Amino acid sequence: MNKITILGCGTSTGVPILGCNCQVCQSNEIRNKRFRTSAVIELPDKKRLLIDASSDLRTQLLNSKINSLDAVLITHDHADHTHGVDDLRPFGFMRESPLPVYTDPHCAQSLRGKFPYIFDRENFFKDKAILGGGIPLLDLEEIQEGPGKILDQEVEFFFLPHGHIQTTGIRHGKMAYLVDCESIPETVLTGLNQSKLDLLIIDCLRPKPHQTHLHFEKTIQYIKMINPKTAVLTHLGHEWDYLNLIDNLKQHGINNTFPATDGASFYYS
Repeated sequence: MNKITILGCGTSTGVPILGCNCQVCQSNEIRNKRFRTSAVIELPDKKRLLIDASSDLRTQLLNSKINSLDAVLITHDHADHTHGVDDLRPFGFMRESPLPVYTDPHCAQSLRGKFPYIFDRENFFKDKAILGGGIPLLDLEEIQEGPGKILDQEVEFFFLPHGHIQTTGIRHGKMAYLVDCESIPETVLTGLNQSKLDLLIIDCLRPKPHQTHLHFEKTIQYIKMINPKTAVLTHLGHEWDYLNLIDNLKQHGINNTFPATDGASFYYS
C-alpha cells in the first residue's frame, strides 16, 4: 500500500491567521491549527514524494519525522506552495545527485526567477564562487498534462484553473490530490470516476464561493461525481471550525468525507 501524509491543510495564511480574533483563530481545538498546504507520499519501497514546499515546510517535516525525500512536485508557483524550497537544502547533503523537482513549464520559469541561485546556477554563479554552506541541489523537471512518471511510478497530471494561472493535480494509483483550483474540467471528473479511487484529497477553502478556490457546495458536487471511497477536504481557511465542518457534512448526509488535519495519514492502492 501507498501512504500519503497531510503535512499541512491550511490556506495561504495558515490557521490561526496572525492578528485575527475570530472564534476559529482563537480556538483551543488542535484540529483548527493548520500549516500551509502540502503532503508527502511514501511508496512501498519507502521512497518519498513531497507535494509542495510550503512556507512551513521545515517545521512540517520535523513534526512528521521525515528525514529523506526522493522527489518533489510543485503544484503551482504561489508563495504558500514554493517559499519552503530553500528548506530542501539539507536533503542535498545526503544525496549523490540533485533532488528532482517536477512542475509545469510556467511554474518552472517562475521558480528560476524566484530562486536563481538554485535553478539558474550556471548564470547566477557565472562570475563568482559558491561560498558558505552551499546551495540546494535541486533540478527542475518540466511536466506536461497527461500520463507521466515520478520515481518510476505511473502518474497522471491534470492542469486545473486557479485564477490567472493553473495548478497541477495528480492521480497516483487509486488516489487523486487536487488543490488550489476553482473548478475541475468534466474530462478530469470522468476519468477520476472511472479510476474508482480509494482516496480523493480535494480543495475546500470555505463555505462561500471564491474566485480561485473550490467552496463547500462545489467541492461536495465534485466528490459525488468522482465517487471515491473516501474524500478528504484540504486547503481549509479560518472560516472552517473542524467540529462545525464535521456537523455540516453529517447534516448533508455525507458519510465518506472528512476534513483533513495536519499530520494525518491515509493509505491507498
